[in-house]
Amino acid sequence: MLHIEEYVGIIVGVPQPHRAKALANPDRPHGALIHELERYIEAHHDVTDVNVVSATDTGQADTTHKPVRHWYQVTYEA
Repeated sequence: MLHIEEYVGIIVGVPQPHRAKALANPDRPHGALIHELERYIEAHHDVTDVNVVSATDTGQADTTHKPVRHWYQVTYEA
């Protein structure tokens, strides 16, 4: 018989934190910037239901996009 206190494992359905770099327009309002980061991560990292926990502008810009996008280091749950 397996006792619950003996079971160690991953709880299904609990979001796990991940880190990734993502592009977004730094001139957008906060909510729109977060949404853009979430969509970028979903499109480039094969995940869904992304929730950004934190994002830090790396200071690196991608000038191939208009308007210019900045790279962000993002911690997210999916």
